[in-house]
Amino acid sequence: MNKNKQVNLLAFLIAAVLLASCGVLTHPNEKIIIGTWRPVTVEKVVDSSAIQAEASLKGNTSAQKPGAAKPAGDGAVGRKDSELNRLVQMEQRATMEIFADKTAIKNYPGKPLRATWKMKGKGTRIVAKNLENNMTFTIEILEINKERIVVIEHAPVGDVKITYERQFDAN
Repeated sequence: MNKNKQVNLLAFLIAAVLLASCGVLTHPNEKIIIGTWRPVTVEKVVDSSAIQAEASLKGNTSAQKPGAAKPAGDGAVGRKDSELNRLVQMEQRATMEIFADKTAIKNYPGKPLRATWKMKGKGTRIVAKNLENNMTFTIEILEINKERIVVIEHAPVGDVKITYERQFDAN
């Protein structure tokens, strides 16, 4: 019986080591994203499911009589759109530096954003946490290789699709 306990304990330890080592392995995309990235194109992403959900919350406005008052919130939609346009302009000028120690700096004009990051979803998402205000944000990776990354960045005002190119040192 003592022999069975030893065998079971050894099997448990081997299983535990294997499980722990699988968690430590990094995804190959983690090595690819390390470096300095320059935005090439930035565009707004229109999410049709979000638009449909918002329309159903407001009710069907096409059933309103001509000349009827517009539903409340149209000003908010315009304000949100202008904020999204401003975000697109800022993203076009913001280089991104990603470091191997799981930190990153997005160099917005006049105010860098410092964050920590984790690769999730088997290398398809980056979850970052702003170090200043602890706000988290998600970046979906659509395409990735050593010279180029195409991502969708989810922001409170809307989503933007950004194509980055690796910036190489002039040395």
